[in-house]
Amino acid sequence: MSAPSPLFPPARRLDASALTRPLDEPALTAFISDSKTTGKPWRRITTGLPRPGVGDIINQSLPVVIPLAGLIFLLYTGGSSLVDAVWEFTLQAPFPLNLVIIGLLVLILLGVLIAAIRVILLIRSLIIPRSWWEAAYRITRFAAANGLNYGHDEQISHPGVIFDTGADRTAERRLTTTAGRRVEIANYRYTIRGERQENSKVYGWGYVAITLDRRLPHLLLDAKANDNSVFGIRTSNLPVDLASDQKLSLGGEFDDKFTLYAPSDYGRDAFYIFAPDLMALFIDRLGTFDVEIIDDTMFVYGSRFDLLDPRTYDWLQELVDTVVARTVRRTGRYNDDFALLESDPALRQSVGESAAAVDEAVPSARADIAPFQLLAGFAIGAGQPPESPAASSANQNSEPVFALGGDGPPRTATNTIAEKGRRLRRRRFGLWMVVAILLVAFWVYNEIVAPIFGLPTLNH
Repeated sequence: MSAPSPLFPPARRLDASALTRPLDEPALTAFISDSKTTGKPWRRITTGLPRPGVGDIINQSLPVVIPLAGLIFLLYTGGSSLVDAVWEFTLQAPFPLNLVIIGLLVLILLGVLIAAIRVILLIRSLIIPRSWWEAAYRITRFAAANGLNYGHDEQISHPGVIFDTGADRTAERRLTTTAGRRVEIANYRYTIRGERQENSKVYGWGYVAITLDRRLPHLLLDAKANDNSVFGIRTSNLPVDLASDQKLSLGGEFDDKFTLYAPSDYGRDAFYIFAPDLMALFIDRLGTFDVEIIDDTMFVYGSRFDLLDPRTYDWLQELVDTVVARTVRRTGRYNDDFALLESDPALRQSVGESAAAVDEAVPSARADIAPFQLLAGFAIGAGQPPESPAASSANQNSEPVFALGGDGPPRTATNTIAEKGRRLRRRRFGLWMVVAILLVAFWVYNEIVAPIFGLPTLNH
């Protein structure tokens, strides 16, 4: 299955010269000075874990200072006579007793050396390297050249699955458009706290968030290429465990690349949205990324992006010009009929009459320009009259997606999604799961534990 070409060529490319041109040393020096003076957020390095302070340096220094102070005190009070006595004992005492004092001294000095190295590394971690300043300088200049807003170490609260776990949910470096369609690319981290600070673990992601023109049901495409594998058992890399009855098969190569989750009763909506041409684009452009559509935003998840590499923005531009543009066009007429039922209870009488018509519908027969009908008499886009070819052409050639090209100007989503379609359900341990665990425990006790330890079985 091959992906179609972009709907429209981009108007222009992002100016990446700030990421590649030689550094202006005086300008970099002035940037560092200004960042420190004005208290810019990138004036210090953050990792998601608490930064060491003066107290930490003192605590790490104690294993160095105390043993050395003790040795110096002994040498000062004992003088040369103490050294001569130790040397004479080492030469005359029987082996291995003669090595006790020397061995003890070596162990003390080795411990002091290790502690000293830890102190040096701790102090070095507080010093901001030049490469950090160069990165901050380049990315701020890149943002300014392209009319993007740059955010550094910002607390964020997106609705996606990776933003709903852990603490210290922070966008480390985030670039956001200020005109046209909202496009956001960032590196993100969250922290899973341990009982002790050293047991805490920081998880990092790269993500792209793009605003669509219509609100859609909650859809999640879990790429199989980035799954975790332990002893041949594959598990999702996403920090969420969804109810398995929401899995949906679209068949073919798409199922080989992704596991698709859709809310219950929204299978036909997913078939409508993921037409063959759009599935081909997802396979070709996003086969190694996880994709989530929630409300009116599409999220693309992957490992941390190299935001100083111009190729990252070439990929982003292509993503907007192909996958996003096609998704916007495909879903431009989408309405959720279950939301209509929620707003007008009288419509529920038509559900039974329309169910037979829905079952006979063939998803592949639906075209981009045809209304998608779930309930009799209520078609997708019923509240919007069809655009004339001239109006459609005008829209396509006006404001560009990403402010740099794509499928036309963004529109504010005005449709709504029913409550049951807004969020996917998490997996829950129900009654049958508890019964299964008890049965397994019963078998293990009767067949393994009781015979080994001579305990009575539970058969009677």
